[in-house]
Amino acid sequence: MKFKNSFSRILLLMLAATFFSSAFAGSMQANAQGETPPDNVLQLLEEMTPEERVGQLFVVTFEGVDASAESQIVDLIANQHVGGIILRTENDNFTAAPDTVANVYQLIADLQKVEWNDSLILYEDPQTGEQRENIYVPLFVGISQEGGGNPNDQILNGLTPLPNLMAIGATWQPELAAQTGEVLGSELAALGINLYLGPSLDVLELPNPTGSGDMGARVFGGNPFWVGEMGKAFITGLHSGSGNRLLVVAKHFPGRGDSDRLPEEEIATVRKPLEQLKQVELAPFFAVTGNASLSATSDGLLVSHTRYQGFQGNIHATTRPISLDENSLTQILEMAPFSSWREEGGLTISDDLGSRAVREFYAPGEESFSAHLVARDAFLAGNDLLYLGDIISSDSPDTYDTVKRILAFFAQKYSEDPLFAARVDEAVTRILTQKFRIYPYFSLGAVRPSSNNLESVGSGQQIAFDVAQRAATLISPDFQGLDVVLPAPPSLEEHLLFITDTQTAVQCSQCPKQAALDINALPEAILRLYGLGAGDQALEENLASYSFNDLAAISAGGESLFFEAALSQAEWVVISLAGVNKGQIQILRQFFSERQDLLRNKRVILFSFTAPYYLDATDISKMTAYYGLYSYAPPFVDVAARLLYKELTPVGASPVSISGIGYDLDTATQPDPDQLLTLNLALPLEPPPGSEETSATPEPTSIPMFQVGDTLAVRTGAILDHNGHLVPDGTLVVFSLVTGGDSSVGQQIETETVGGVARADFQLNQIGLLDIRVASGEATISETLRLDISDEGIAAAVTIIPPLAEEIEIPTPIVEPTPIEETEIIYIVDGSPRIPAWILVLATLALGAWLAYWAGGRVQSTRWGIRWALCVLLGGLATYNYLALGLPAAAELVNVNGISGVLGFVLLGEVLGWAMGWMWMRRDAEG
Repeated sequence: MKFKNSFSRILLLMLAATFFSSAFAGSMQANAQGETPPDNVLQLLEEMTPEERVGQLFVVTFEGVDASAESQIVDLIANQHVGGIILRTENDNFTAAPDTVANVYQLIADLQKVEWNDSLILYEDPQTGEQRENIYVPLFVGISQEGGGNPNDQILNGLTPLPNLMAIGATWQPELAAQTGEVLGSELAALGINLYLGPSLDVLELPNPTGSGDMGARVFGGNPFWVGEMGKAFITGLHSGSGNRLLVVAKHFPGRGDSDRLPEEEIATVRKPLEQLKQVELAPFFAVTGNASLSATSDGLLVSHTRYQGFQGNIHATTRPISLDENSLTQILEMAPFSSWREEGGLTISDDLGSRAVREFYAPGEESFSAHLVARDAFLAGNDLLYLGDIISSDSPDTYDTVKRILAFFAQKYSEDPLFAARVDEAVTRILTQKFRIYPYFSLGAVRPSSNNLESVGSGQQIAFDVAQRAATLISPDFQGLDVVLPAPPSLEEHLLFITDTQTAVQCSQCPKQAALDINALPEAILRLYGLGAGDQALEENLASYSFNDLAAISAGGESLFFEAALSQAEWVVISLAGVNKGQIQILRQFFSERQDLLRNKRVILFSFTAPYYLDATDISKMTAYYGLYSYAPPFVDVAARLLYKELTPVGASPVSISGIGYDLDTATQPDPDQLLTLNLALPLEPPPGSEETSATPEPTSIPMFQVGDTLAVRTGAILDHNGHLVPDGTLVVFSLVTGGDSSVGQQIETETVGGVARADFQLNQIGLLDIRVASGEATISETLRLDISDEGIAAAVTIIPPLAEEIEIPTPIVEPTPIEETEIIYIVDGSPRIPAWILVLATLALGAWLAYWAGGRVQSTRWGIRWALCVLLGGLATYNYLALGLPAAAELVNVNGISGVLGFVLLGEVLGWAMGWMWMRRDAEG
């Protein structure tokens, strides 16, 4: 088609030349989908009408599942040319089980076909009068599927029930994040979904369970480095699992972890200057936009509606919502690595512009709300793609009418304002480029996946169980205390009472309620795993199940005869906490404080299937054991059953701080002071200058040689934190070079870890004995790397020397042996009596028994001789066992008198035995 004026053509050509010369010179060669020539995008853009270009800027929502020609969504796709749709449970875009997956696949296929069919119809161009076809551009079909079930998931049935982000974070294993993302990416792509709104890269640095901005288990954790690592791995898995047919949009840029409220309801505020945002909130976004690996790079960023106070240094100044603030958003996007990421085609997408928070910001109270101005502000602020959501202007009857007005407003402004048109063309160029990345060519066959792929959907349960196993965390007590308070699992005869924070959900407004966490979920898992015929450790009649409603009734002073009877009979009380409803926490707290009498002498176990920081120290003190599971997907319930029966050891660690137990994440991720820091040469080594090379590829020497003037490259081994995981990148490490025999430090190098390892280069500038040690934070116990450089200036050897006690400067406690230990030294070696002492005791016993036999025979009869001998023998053995078992006062006797004391004590026992025999004989004679 022809442009309306030559100025628009010039602007487009200048824009395209500038954009593609910088954006695609390097990125296309690394494209996971193969090289996409810029000409494809240019040609497509050239053929599009202003209405088609404007339509590409918007993703919209719609009600129901109707894809007929009369439906509103079909009109928006075919006639208004919207670029994409977002599927949401609250809009009834899904149907009830068991047809949920099949129906959503068909809905997406039908809507993509609408776009395709519309491109086959000829119509007359009103500008030129020529016959033309609409340009076919595949729809974005987006969803937010965060894991963990309702309310974070949109599709509740048919897909694999995957864990939420915090459960993944509690494993501290990025490979599990990648595997989870791979399963999710595979299943979403099988349905035809090509736009994933996630993962959340918010950093929950300071959990605030009482605040309205609490995010629960919807975040990877509270450490910026680990959130970034998990985010990169998860994104890699999404790309891999979908076959690179899924665009990943990390949210909520630039980070809202420390916001004071949830931005869905009201514009939230973060009080931090930009430099502090870089260290915490922005750090995970740096990781997924500046990564060398294309597969780990986020395709887009979902820009949140959060405001930032002190953003530009003035603590009293507050930005507009960042998604609507051109100056602030531009300032952030111009920073590295965002600037280069943008040059390579990275998309910015506004958060839901139809949210209540945006409406209250623009039109507080009953003021008039103009949706087209909101969309304009978001677009000019720097968002390429606008997520309209359920947006309704004050003068429109519904979302459908509002969207049409917004599209008409943008199309008119495109025709009237060349600068606005240039901005539209730039954004559409990015959008088309991303669509070409997931579809190398545009056709219905390339866009719509085969229905045969649905057969594998829902079959990825193993990864959920693996995450559940690795995430399970013992919060209280510690492992040593657990063995004391819970030495054994419940026995077959014991009664267990289960109190469950039940969770329900609906797939659509007309769908029946379904249990997300049922009242019998944990008891049924126990019977399946440990009931009769399985483990024979649990009887169904010994298990009783109640909900938090029952707990609320009794906490409020009501009567529940069945509940109280079951509680009085139970030896174990197992509580499952699943939601973040503060009312539930209050019910539990009230029960603990006012009805403690009902829990006396019972083992109280609490499983938190949500974030672990809602209970305070007093609450936790009333429990026998407190476990964090983070998610209530079925595999996590199974893991809870295995923890209760001590089949599994909880190996996870909380990825967020828990004030109730004094667990501070910043401290936990610092180097463990009890570890031995190892040192190694950073091989491969260069051969010493002047040495002759016998071959093109010299064999490595067993003892590397160095000369004065050489550079010695050293590295640490893996440095671990308090939880036994690699310390975050950027952890400070100090290398020190000390001259032998001198305590002064010759060289000191400060560096930072990368991948848990730090490196340093030392200049060898003197002869003699040189020692290199390393320290990181409170971890100061280090191996010593020693070089002995001779007078000729050549190092004789490089060795690793274990640290000496005086070098460690840690006092070694002197453990005084207990009396029992001394007794064991005399009598027991590896569980058996020492031979010399045992022979002497046996000889003494034999001699005493023979003398008693001889005396009894002479005094009375042979019969009484035998009786006296047996009494003497029993008396001596009894006293010997008293010593060997270390009973009271035995050890002191042995320590003071040695073996003579042992024999004397045995003789005393023999005398007492003979006395008992003599008394026996006298009573027999009198009778």
